[in-house]
Amino acid sequence: MTEKELAKRLYQSHHWTVLNEPIAQNTEHALAQDAALLKQVAKGEQPATIRLWECPQSLIVSRKEAKLPFFAQACQTLSQLDWPVSVRDSGGTAVPHGPGILNFSLIFAQTKSQALDVDEIYIALCEPIRSALNNLGIQSEYGETPGAYCDGRFNLNIESLKVTGTAQRIALSPTNNHGLYRGILAQAMIMVEADPQHTTAIVNQFYRLSGADNLYDPAASTSVDRHLSGSYTPGKLTQVLRQELLLNIEGFKNT
Repeated sequence: MTEKELAKRLYQSHHWTVLNEPIAQNTEHALAQDAALLKQVAKGEQPATIRLWECPQSLIVSRKEAKLPFFAQACQTLSQLDWPVSVRDSGGTAVPHGPGILNFSLIFAQTKSQALDVDEIYIALCEPIRSALNNLGIQSEYGETPGAYCDGRFNLNIESLKVTGTAQRIALSPTNNHGLYRGILAQAMIMVEADPQHTTAIVNQFYRLSGADNLYDPAASTSVDRHLSGSYTPGKLTQVLRQELLLNIEGFKNT
């Protein structure tokens, strides 16, 4: 089975609600929306959901990082630089958010008989992104990216530079009459128009100010706009990629 065929299995096995949201006014509310949808889907109270969303400029860190010795001082300094810090429930490293950084979430329930494994879910998450990039004339590949923050096997890379990071969360379903086993939240963060060198520098600054020794390579990441010859007004390319993603998802659902 090819990667596209595997992805189609997921998209064709659910009736999806699609949320194509404007840029959020509040980062913490935007993060909480994914968590709330995951709980609702796991309980059978919400259908499978596709969510496209962006946050205001901010840095998102894990609860583990919120325990770093100088975390409060780091938050104060970064807030003065217009990089307020929010804390998420999931693990991983600090990650930047903001306009031009597109988040793509898949939230769905599984029964034990139809459960996909972790790798298969990542492939289903990433294949529409790869197809959308391909429609723009950009080839992307899976793989770890040495030196990048929040690194993983299911990064998407362009010319060996990270453009998309991915993560998953699971919520076990309570006892129910629907055969539901668990809810899945699969997330991808796509650097579309944001400056990857500047955002990596902000991540590094957070760790330095917090008293951690994490250090990432600003040259390890890229953004979609750096691989296109045309010019776009701010925000336009992100809108184009949103539409390409939605069109490809429809294709995966119906072919």
